[in-house]
Amino acid sequence: MKVAKITKVKTIKDENNNDDYTIYIDTDSIFVSSVPLLDHRIPNWKDNTQDTIAGFVNDIAEEVQDYLNEFYDMLAVKVFNIDKDKHRFEIKKEYVSKSGIWIAKKRYAQWIISDNGVPVDKLDVKGLDVVRSSYPAAFRKFMSEILIEILRGDTEDLITNRVYDFKNNLPKMDVVNVAKAGAVKNLSKYLPKKKDQTAMFQFASGTPAHVKASIAYNQLLTHYGVQNKFAPLKDGDKIKWVYLQQNPFGLDAVAMNGYDDPPEIMEFIQTYINHDKIFERELLKKLEDFYGALSWGEVLSSTKSAEKFFSF
Repeated sequence: MKVAKITKVKTIKDENNNDDYTIYIDTDSIFVSSVPLLDHRIPNWKDNTQDTIAGFVNDIAEEVQDYLNEFYDMLAVKVFNIDKDKHRFEIKKEYVSKSGIWIAKKRYAQWIISDNGVPVDKLDVKGLDVVRSSYPAAFRKFMSEILIEILRGDTEDLITNRVYDFKNNLPKMDVVNVAKAGAVKNLSKYLPKKKDQTAMFQFASGTPAHVKASIAYNQLLTHYGVQNKFAPLKDGDKIKWVYLQQNPFGLDAVAMNGYDDPPEIMEFIQTYINHDKIFERELLKKLEDFYGALSWGEVLSSTKSAEKFFSF
């Protein structure tokens, strides 16, 4: 079992060695390691199938659940003067997970093998950007695979090699799949003043990046003379947008529809898209959270680069 602990919660301990078996706790849930009890009750439990092991853990969870609910019945009557059949205090087992990684409070992923007693084999992610629809499609798929590999127990070297390969293959991927997604709002609020609308690629101070990218798209329509063939972006539109390298227009980013866009703009994006910045903003920082939780080293370092370069 691979688990990254981010909280020191002294709740469930072994009185003989003072070990803490609580993995994570928040307002209405608690995750506890079942390994010590499995080792004690079923020494050869690891030799069994995944579903059988999940059954062992479910049996333990039911014991704990029943014990705590009996306590709540007593608590309701003696402390709150509520009939034991009418109170709403209840402990309920939910998941059995083969492994998990906790980045921060309410930000974690686990590999679930039993859901309310039903055998499953699925990834569950809470509070991590990697599953949000605004996250670039290619990155979302890659990070889901990385999470599964981490939870499966793959080594730091294997994961790091995959990260290098993904980074090197970014330029070969479809621009739309590596672009951030979202909706543009308040576009009219940040449009240049009427007297400045003839000044191309100039933006008001404080304009959000995705709004600036959308205004840039609309101005590129005019620049390439295709404003009568393609509709401009407007408030409420769903967009894709990417960071750019240094380019003749001095643009930091530009948006697109992701479909039916002018060939001239798509060629401009393909030429100047900044894959390194996209990788750093959309993937590297998130990977650093995972590596930190696992007490691994830097995601990309000169040492790792040299080792990868000289490995044959």
